Amino acid sequence: MPGALPGIHPSLSSSELAWLATQEDVESRLVFTQSDGEDTHYQVRHGPFQNDVLSSLPRQNWTLLVQDVEKHLPDFRALFAAVDFIPDWRIDDLMVSFAAPGGSVGPHKDNYDVFLCQGEGQREWHLGDKDIVIDDATSSELLLLKPFVDQEPQTAGDGDVLYLPPGVPHWGIARDFCMTYSIGMRAPNLAELSAAAVRLFGELDDVPTKSSATGADVFYQDPDLTTDEAAPGLISGAAIRRAKHTLGKSTLLDDKQVAMILGSVATDPKAWLAPECVTDDEAKDMSNALDKYAKLSVHGMARIAFCEIGGSGLIFANGHARDLSPDRLDLFRDVCRFRSATRATLCADDDTGLLQWLLRSGVFDLAEQLE
Repeated sequence: MPGALPGIHPSLSSSELAWLATQEDVESRLVFTQSDGEDTHYQVRHGPFQNDVLSSLPRQNWTLLVQDVEKHLPDFRALFAAVDFIPDWRIDDLMVSFAAPGGSVGPHKDNYDVFLCQGEGQREWHLGDKDIVIDDATSSELLLLKPFVDQEPQTAGDGDVLYLPPGVPHWGIARDFCMTYSIGMRAPNLAELSAAAVRLFGELDDVPTKSSATGADVFYQDPDLTTDEAAPGLISGAAIRRAKHTLGKSTLLDDKQVAMILGSVATDPKAWLAPECVTDDEAKDMSNALDKYAKLSVHGMARIAFCEIGGSGLIFANGHARDLSPDRLDLFRDVCRFRSATRATLCADDDTGLLQWLLRSGVFDLAEQLE
């Protein structure tokens, strides 16, 4: 999509990205492209990195990648507005990569949709057929494909966006120093959904962990997605049906159970990014201490969602779930929509149960409130 996002804003400089890569709680990688005759290999180093390592990098053949940028710098959630036709529970993270000329992470494919938004510089993209096989010899740490030739590669410049459906082999190579913003989707797989089913409902004989036909893993997909499913935080009825299909025709789980499974998996944060939760007593004390009209902002790392099942509501926060009456569900809709609330709006009729549950689940960033 040429020129789809002219002047990406907010944007990162290479020095700002490098600073993120020095932080202990930030997932970062350096990938070096190493050529030996006709053979190319890729070496991976994992962060955090020391400043002197980053400042002494060569002038070519490397890529620095930083995951979950929007969780560490919440202003970057604004870039998700470019894909507001997709349910926000499906959005996993914003990965930002900076590459020197010749830098690449090699030919590979993902099991989820991704939007590759080009900032400064140019990156050449080669696309391949879905039947290209994995090449284990290229890198010991990257699941790469055998090199392939694209007779008509696409060169992405400032503001261009490349959309890739799941499973499409792609191979990006930096033509000069360049920055790419990758909006990646979350596609729960059968193993994740099955593990959540066991965790929530105990051992279930009818829940598989692999495809019975091929033995391969199966991922949630939504090629029939409609824009009315994209309300902030909403897990639609269609999404629940798709998750049930992913679990397999033999499953005896009802729609509410499937909704519990999908919502828990979809909002489960990475372990090192999970907001800090508090105890019941701490949540009560916090609830009582909060000013009635103080603004409570959703934590940058918090994942929240909701669904409606049979006239009642289910809400999810950081992998936790609870029922919520229909008359209270609109309160949580607004939390998902605005990613903020006040004590007054959440505690209608002096019912503090919802607020305390949200506090226990680590939904709000209380740093300013507790200073």
